[in-house]
Amino acid sequence: MRLYLITLNPTDSVIDGFLPAAAALGWDVTILTDQPGGYPDHEVIETDVRDPRALIDVIAAHHPPDVVFSNSDHLQAETALAAGYFGLPHKDWRACATAKNKALMRRRLRLAGVEPVRSVRLPPGSAAPPEALPYPVVIKPAMGVASEDVVLAADAAELTAAVRSIRKRRPDDVLVAEEYLEGPLHTLETLGDGETTAVIGGFRTTLGPLPHFVEERLDWHPDPPADHLRHVTAALAALGVGFGACHTEYVVTRDGPRVIEVNYRLIGDNCDFL
Repeated sequence: MRLYLITLNPTDSVIDGFLPAAAALGWDVTILTDQPGGYPDHEVIETDVRDPRALIDVIAAHHPPDVVFSNSDHLQAETALAAGYFGLPHKDWRACATAKNKALMRRRLRLAGVEPVRSVRLPPGSAAPPEALPYPVVIKPAMGVASEDVVLAADAAELTAAVRSIRKRRPDDVLVAEEYLEGPLHTLETLGDGETTAVIGGFRTTLGPLPHFVEERLDWHPDPPADHLRHVTAALAALGVGFGACHTEYVVTRDGPRVIEVNYRLIGDNCDFL
């Protein structure tokens, strides 16, 4: 079996997880990455991994593929398009793109009638939402990862200041302002084969002090409540998520569970080794 593993920087998940697992299965591995120096003792081809056309071209010129895979949060749509080109099992690239972009995710869940969470998309250059949102408001990058540049704003002045601060670091990024969802934070870890989605379990997440959302602790809970499962799996179905691993974060509000973000890959921060 020839596995093409598509990645960026060498993470623990890849170095200590997926590569040893592939070796244990006896698979031949070719790594496609834009950071080739991080993978000694492996067959590596430097590739513009953010361009599916480049991935397809490199794979077609090398060994015939049996598996095209990535656990990178940033490369799911590109990997799905490349795998689909070669007729291999793959995620729906549209589901990958929707899950990754929090503005698209919110829009899709509203249109599907799954969640009424109010949000506003802020294109590059915009300073504040053009329409009213109930305060407090959470501001975050639409394509962000984890809690990076996620801030709670209590009023319009704090929101303007937060947007200005984030823009200094991310001048070209789309931001999302959305209503603050108050309650305990949970995760749901799922694994699907394209037809059936299995629930592996979930974590309860302890956050640091506001206005930031830094994850300080995750405690494993293998049996999430039934109402949590119904809501989150309905959200995943609306997004088209159903093949491979998915890590979903949600808050249990007084009105029930509400999705925070959907990461269409395995959970990180070494929790994946559980």
